[in-house]
Amino acid sequence: MKRKWIPSLLVLLALCIQGTALCAENPNHKTIVNVDGTEITVPVEVRKIGCLFGPSYEKVVLLDAEDKIVFDGDFHIYSWPWSNVVYRRVDTVPGIPNAHSEPNIEDLMNYEPDLVFNFPNPITTETMRAAGMSVVPHASTGSYDDVARILTVYAEAIGGGAPDLAKKYADYFYSLTDLIAKRVESVPEADRPTVYFANQKILKCSNKTDMIRRCGGVPVADEITAGSAIVGKEQLIHWNPDYIFVDHAGSSGNATAEEVIAEMLKDPDYEGMTAVAKNRIVIVPTGVFFWDSGVQQPLLMLLLAKTLHPDRFGDINMRDTLKDFYTRFFRYDLTDEQADTILAHRDPPR
Repeated sequence: MKRKWIPSLLVLLALCIQGTALCAENPNHKTIVNVDGTEITVPVEVRKIGCLFGPSYEKVVLLDAEDKIVFDGDFHIYSWPWSNVVYRRVDTVPGIPNAHSEPNIEDLMNYEPDLVFNFPNPITTETMRAAGMSVVPHASTGSYDDVARILTVYAEAIGGGAPDLAKKYADYFYSLTDLIAKRVESVPEADRPTVYFANQKILKCSNKTDMIRRCGGVPVADEITAGSAIVGKEQLIHWNPDYIFVDHAGSSGNATAEEVIAEMLKDPDYEGMTAVAKNRIVIVPTGVFFWDSGVQQPLLMLLLAKTLHPDRFGDINMRDTLKDFYTRFFRYDLTDEQADTILAHRDPPR
């Protein structure tokens, strides 16, 4: 399978020349290139890391640099309870209020971070840079494999052994997605179920067009190009998806996935929908972070493919796959019970 994600030779050459010039001016810094092509100057040696962006903490853990984290967003502990079980330090790392919008710059400076992973917020990014911080803002291209490419950027920024771990993840990612592609490529179009992906609320549609197609489904909301969009009830009923996947529910003060589904099931307007009538509403697990927007994304793709085409993935055991993933990348050995609890979208026992 060919992947077109390598910049042109001329662009790479220009970036290398410019990066070399910058390094010559300041040998303590290096230039990396974000997934959107923008250049970022970061320290050669990174001892302290700030994780403001939601999924940045799990990426830094995967890259075996959790000991370097000096702050994260204050939403982390209560938003993803499994992170308190799997991660070693998240419950003691200081949480920064308003991390996604207006973090207090003076507070951040007190921690003297060498590197800050930020939301895709140009205002706060430039404010932090003006205060002397090296900042890597989130960027994306909209491709299904952005997660692997973004992790590589993080690894290049952190340095040390991180790039090797990022490559290990990329190898796993492409191996799993290639397996999915090979198993669903021969599925006739008429046998590909239609899929609706809900984000937090049943009428908030998440754009997962590329992912759904790669997993052997047909996205009903393929005209939605934004990350997410509000749709009307009449539109959802008209789409009449074969399957509905609910993700991100329970976050940011929203109703839980169970509450979202219960509300839908008691609404008589939805009774005739295929997904409702055939009980094909699926809650996407979370674990240490949302499966659709973090490093657990290949698990989501496998879950999608296995749900839509169980006959082609009968040999895949999601419990075993989840346990292997956590051992391999988070260095945490889930028990069978813990893995089943995560897959059932339940919090860890208190």
